[in-house]
Amino acid sequence: MIKMNKSSLKRLVSVLCGFLLLSPVTFAQQTITVRGKVIDPDKQPVIGAAVIQAGTTNGAATDINGNFTLTCPAGAELEVSSIGYETVTVKAATNLTITLAETASELDESVVVGYGTQKKASLTSAIANIREEELTATKSPDMTASLQGKVPGLLIHQKSGGAGDFDTELNLRGYGEPMVVVDGVIRTAPRRGSGFGYGSYSNSSSAVLSQLNPEDIESISVLKDASASLYGIGSQNGVIVVTTKKGTIGKPNVRYSNTLSFGVPTALPDEVGLYEYMLARNEMLTNTRTTSGFFTDEELGHAKAGDRGYEGTNWHEVVMKPFSFQQNHTLSVNGGNNQTQYYLSTRFNEDQGILNGDDLGYKAFNFQGNLTTKITDHLTAVYQSSFDTNKRVGISTSNSEMNFYYYVGLAEPNQGPTVLDNPSHYSEANYEQWNPAAILDIDTMGYSKTLMFTYNNSLDIKYEAPFLKGLILDAFASFNINQRQTNLLDKAVDIYDYWSDQFVIRKGESKYSETWNKRQQLYGKLQANYSHRWGNHNFTGMFAMETRLGWNSNINASRKYGEFFTHDTIGQGLNDSTQKNGGSRSDTATAGYIARLTYDYKGKYLVELTGRYDGNYLYAPGQRWGFFPAYSIGWRVSEEPFFKNTFPWINNFKFRWSDGQTGGAQGSAYAWQLGYTASGSYVLESGTPTSGYANSSAAETIVSWNHVRMSDFGFDFEIKRGLIGGSVDWFWRNTTGIAASSIYSNKVPDFYGISLPQYNLNSSQNVGIDLQLSHRNHIADFNYRITATATFSRSRQTYIASAETATFGSHQAFYNSFSEGRWSNARNGSYYEWENGGEQFHNWAEINDYSIYTGKAVNNMIPGMYKIEDRDGNGVINSMDQYYSWGSSANAFMGGGNNPPLQFGLMIFMNYKSFDLNATFSGAGLDNKFISLSGPYGYGYFRKFYDTYVDHYRLADGYTDPFDPNSQWIEGFWPALTTANGGYNTSDNNTYRYVQPYTWINATYLRLKSLEIGYTLPRNLTGKIGIKSARMYLSGTNLLTFCNKLLKPYDPERNFGWIGGGGGAPIMKTFSLGLNLNF
Repeated sequence: MIKMNKSSLKRLVSVLCGFLLLSPVTFAQQTITVRGKVIDPDKQPVIGAAVIQAGTTNGAATDINGNFTLTCPAGAELEVSSIGYETVTVKAATNLTITLAETASELDESVVVGYGTQKKASLTSAIANIREEELTATKSPDMTASLQGKVPGLLIHQKSGGAGDFDTELNLRGYGEPMVVVDGVIRTAPRRGSGFGYGSYSNSSSAVLSQLNPEDIESISVLKDASASLYGIGSQNGVIVVTTKKGTIGKPNVRYSNTLSFGVPTALPDEVGLYEYMLARNEMLTNTRTTSGFFTDEELGHAKAGDRGYEGTNWHEVVMKPFSFQQNHTLSVNGGNNQTQYYLSTRFNEDQGILNGDDLGYKAFNFQGNLTTKITDHLTAVYQSSFDTNKRVGISTSNSEMNFYYYVGLAEPNQGPTVLDNPSHYSEANYEQWNPAAILDIDTMGYSKTLMFTYNNSLDIKYEAPFLKGLILDAFASFNINQRQTNLLDKAVDIYDYWSDQFVIRKGESKYSETWNKRQQLYGKLQANYSHRWGNHNFTGMFAMETRLGWNSNINASRKYGEFFTHDTIGQGLNDSTQKNGGSRSDTATAGYIARLTYDYKGKYLVELTGRYDGNYLYAPGQRWGFFPAYSIGWRVSEEPFFKNTFPWINNFKFRWSDGQTGGAQGSAYAWQLGYTASGSYVLESGTPTSGYANSSAAETIVSWNHVRMSDFGFDFEIKRGLIGGSVDWFWRNTTGIAASSIYSNKVPDFYGISLPQYNLNSSQNVGIDLQLSHRNHIADFNYRITATATFSRSRQTYIASAETATFGSHQAFYNSFSEGRWSNARNGSYYEWENGGEQFHNWAEINDYSIYTGKAVNNMIPGMYKIEDRDGNGVINSMDQYYSWGSSANAFMGGGNNPPLQFGLMIFMNYKSFDLNATFSGAGLDNKFISLSGPYGYGYFRKFYDTYVDHYRLADGYTDPFDPNSQWIEGFWPALTTANGGYNTSDNNTYRYVQPYTWINATYLRLKSLEIGYTLPRNLTGKIGIKSARMYLSGTNLLTFCNKLLKPYDPERNFGWIGGGGGAPIMKTFSLGLNLNF
C-alpha cells in the first residue's frame, strides 16, 4: 500500500487539475481555420494560387481578391504556388499574408532572330521559338519529323519511310520550303539523287535539318514574315534559324543517350487469300467479256485446298522483314571555367530499314564541337567545327523505290518469288517481269551506294568596345565542304517460268557508273551591334556586311560490261561506245549590306526598321543589286496603366504589324549572256566540213529576282503569367515579277532561229491565318503544359501572261491556262473531277434507259458504275463536264508533294514526381486523295485483290451471265470489277478511270505522331554510382491515325504518287526503348 503525505497529495491534485484545464486548449490547437491573402511583389492579388497542406491533398485556391480559407492543424506547413511564381512554404496561422516572388517570365527569354537576339517581350514580328525539350519530345533521327505539329505555320509532310530517305517536305505558310540557317551560316546540302544547286535553297533545306542531331540543338527560331528579309534573296519562304549548344561554366558534364527502335509500316492494304483472288479475277474477266486468262476449276480446287504451289504469296511479306531495327547513340561533354568553355558531341545512327535485303540500310556518324575562350577582358573567340558522314545502300537505281513498290503491287499471288522446283531461279512475278525479290538481291541485280561527307568550320571573334558602352564588333568567317559519291551497279537477271522452270527473258542490262559531287562555300561577315538606354527610351542598332563564295563541281562516268563482272570500278567493262563521261563546274557569289534599328519606349511602344542591299551573281550587270526594306511595329497594351488596372490578370497583350520586301532567286546563271550550241557541219567554198554553231535563245538581260512583299498582323497574349497564352496571325504575301515568257513568244517566226527571253511578268498571292494556344499549370507535384497549333493557307495566281493568248479544248485545259484569281490550296494546285451525285446504275434496265454518251458505247457499261452528270447538257460525257475541285493532291497525282490547306497539331507535356509523359498529335484537313482504280493498288490491273474492295457490285450468283438483264446483283460501294486493259476495256470509260466523288476521298486525318513515357531514377540511388541523373523511357511514333476508312490501308501522309499507283517506302510506326544518363 502506498502512503501519501499531505504535500504529495496536493501536488497530485494540482497535476490532475492542470491536465483537465489544458485538455480543451490542446484540443483547440489541433485544427485551426487559416484565413490569408496571397499577393505579388506589387501587392496585387494572385488569383487562383494553390494553398496545399504539405504531404496531403487538403488545400484551397485563392479567389479574385487573392483570399483563401483553409482548415488544418496549427503549425502545419502550407505550400503556396501559382503559375509564374516561386513556390513558398509557410507555417499555418490564423491570419497570413503571403508574398510570392515572380519567376523568370517567358517574356524575358531571349529569342534568336536574324543576325542577333531579342527579348520575347519586345518582338514585333511573327517569330516562333522551339525549346530543346519540345524538340526532343519526339524521338526521331530526322529532326524535321521532330518539328511536326509544333510550329504554327510550319507544314510538314513525311512522304516516305525508307532507311536514310529523310524524304520529308517542309512548307512554311504555304509559301514553300524555307531557308535554313545554322549558327549564322546558310546551309545547303544535296538530297539523295539530286545535285548541289546553291541558288535553290528549296531543293535542299529539309535535308540539312534532317541530318542535324536534335540532341545538339539549343533552340530553333522560325522567321515567318518580313523579319526573314534580312537574309535577302532566297528568304521569300521564311527562314529557320538553328542554334546549337555551347559550353557552360562548371565541372565537366557528360551526357549519354541511346534509342533502340523497332518499326512496322503504319498501313498496308490487306490481300485476300489466293482462292478469293482467283474467284475475283474470274469475275472481272467475265464482266469484261474477256475470253482468256481465266483460272480453271482445277486451279481453283488446288487453291481452295492449299496444295503445293497454290499456297498464295503475300508479296509484302516477301519483300519486308517482320520489323525494322534502328539505333541511335549520342555522347556529349561540356564544361569550362570563366576563361574557356567547351562542348563536344558525337552521334552514331543506324537504320536497317524494312526491306528484306542483305546490306541494305543507312549508317551515319556525326561530330560537333565548339570552344569559347576569353582572350582578353574585351575580346572573345568562338570556334565551331562539325563533321558528318553517312552511307546509304539501296536497290539499283533502275528500280527506284517508287518503281519497286509499283512492282510489288503488280506481283501476282499465284506465283512465288522463285521457281517452284528451283529456288535459285527467279520467277516472272508479274506481267512486266520485274521480280521484287530479285531486285532486293543486290548480288543479283545490283545496288546504289551513296557516301556523303560534310565538314563545317567557323570562327567568330567579338570585341566589346571599352570606349563606348553597348558597342560590340564582330568578325565571323566559315568554310564548308559538302562531298557526295554515288556508285550505281545494275546487273541483268534471267527470269524463268514459275511452273516449268523454262527461261523466259533477261531483264535489265549490266552497267556501272560513278558520280562525284563537291561543293565548297566560304562565308565572311563583319558586324557591329550597339545598344543604349536613356531613361524610358531603349535603342539598338546593327549593321553588317557579308559575302559568300561558292565552288561547285561534279564528275561522272559510266560504262557497260559483258558477261563477266569482277569489281565495281569504272575501269572494268567494255571498251566500246557505251563508255561515257561528263562533268561540270560553276562558281557562285553573293554579297549583302544589312542594317536594323529598334526602339521602344517603356517597353510598350515598339518599332523596328530593317533593310538589306543584296547582290547576286545570277543576273546581268545593272540587274544584280536590289534593296529590300522592312518595318514592324508593336504596342504592348498590357503595359498601359488603364489596362493593368482593368485587367490585372492579363500580364501580356501585344498587337503586332510587320511589312517588308524580299526577293526570290529565279532563272539560270549567266542567262544574260548569249549562248551557242553546236548545229551540225557545213561545207563551204573550200570543200572542208566546218562545224556550225547557233544561238539557242536570246540573252535575258532584263530578268532578275522576283519581288516578294510579306505582311502580317497579329497579337500575343498571356494570362496569369503563362496559365493561358497564345498568338494569332493573319498573313498575306504578294509576289510580282515571276519569270515567264512573253505573250508574243509563240508568234516568233521559225526563221528567227531562237526563242524570246523571259521577263519578270507573272504574279501570285498567298493568304492565311495561323494560331497557337497554350495552357500550363501544376497541382502539387503534378505539372502539365498543353499547346495547340493550327494553320490555314491558300494561294492564287493573280496574273499569268501566257493566259492572254492561250486556247483550250476542255475545262481542265481552261483551268490550267486561265487560273488567274482562282483560289486553290497553298502552292500545290488542285484537281478536276466529274460530278455524279452518288448515284449508281442498279441494273441493266437503268443502263438501257440512259441516253447520255459516256465516252464508250452503252453496251460497254455495267451495273454499279456511277452516273456522271452532263454538266453542259450536250448529251455527251467528256472533259467539258469536269469541274474544278480544290484540294492538295494534284501534284501528288503526278508524283509530287502534298500540302493540305489546313494543318494542326497538339503537344502535351506532363510530369509527376519521377514520371513524365509527352505526346504530339498532328493532322490535316480540307484535303482529298485520289484512289486510282486502274492502278496496281486499285483493282484495274487486277494482279491482287484487297479487302478494301470487297464491298463492290457483284452477281448474286457468280455463275450467271452479268449481261443477262434478269441477273440479280448485290449492291456495293465500288463499281463492278473490270480490267484496265483488254478487248472490253471498260476502265477506259470515264466512269472508271478519272476522278469522281467516290474516288476523290476526304483525306482529313489526325495522327498520334509521338508518345513518350519516362521515369527518372531516384538521385539517392544513382548518386551512389556516380550518375547525376538517369532516365529510362518508352516511346513510339505514328502510333494511331484517325482518318476515312478508305484511306486506312494506304496512310494519308504517304507519298503514293496517287493512291493505287505504288508510291515510295511506307511510313514507319516505331516502338523505342531509350536511356538518358548524366554524369
